[in-house]
Amino acid sequence: MKAVTRMVTGLGLALGVSSASQANFFKELADSVQRTAEDTVRQVVVQTTSDMIRGMIIGYTTTQVKSDREVSAEFEKETGSLPVNPKVSAYRSEILPGTSVRPGTEVRVKSHIEVVPGTSGTRATIEEKLTIWDNDDNSIALNSMIKAPGSSTANGGAFTSEFTFTLPEGLPQGVYPVSTHLLLNGEQVGDQKHGLQLVLQVDGSGAVRLARAGF
Repeated sequence: MKAVTRMVTGLGLALGVSSASQANFFKELADSVQRTAEDTVRQVVVQTTSDMIRGMIIGYTTTQVKSDREVSAEFEKETGSLPVNPKVSAYRSEILPGTSVRPGTEVRVKSHIEVVPGTSGTRATIEEKLTIWDNDDNSIALNSMIKAPGSSTANGGAFTSEFTFTLPEGLPQGVYPVSTHLLLNGEQVGDQKHGLQLVLQVDGSGAVRLARAGF
């Protein structure tokens, strides 16, 4: 009788271990399926976001507001001398109408640039680059444009420039880093960084809803 009892007990333990193993197996399988599904959704969101921003049209305008002589005179008055080679004396940018926007709102990245011609007569090639980065992985550039402020013959002076674009409906909400870089004769001499936040939308009834992915 005792032998039968031990055999039944052993069988029960074996079945218990087997059931626990099966439960763990199915749990791990379910977790794996869920992780795969989440990764797939994340990849779709990233790809959709990338495609939408890469497809945006970026505009650019520039105006020379001071001549190279005016900038040189102001720089010499402040410092007492002129640089030997062309020099950037001022560079700043701002996002208008602000760093929080709704989809469909035109964004303007406005810059002020001042370049002092050098006494050596070296030509100054001025370029400005705009880059829009991914809201999830800030190391991924989604779109960029490089333009030359002023005319191709300008060797210095003061300029205002504007990059313009519109974040399309359907983009995931979040903060999209925007950076501008100023290049002088191919070398980076200034940079500005901003966080552009895509905010909540308001529908026709005035109710607030989240910006959502367009798929």
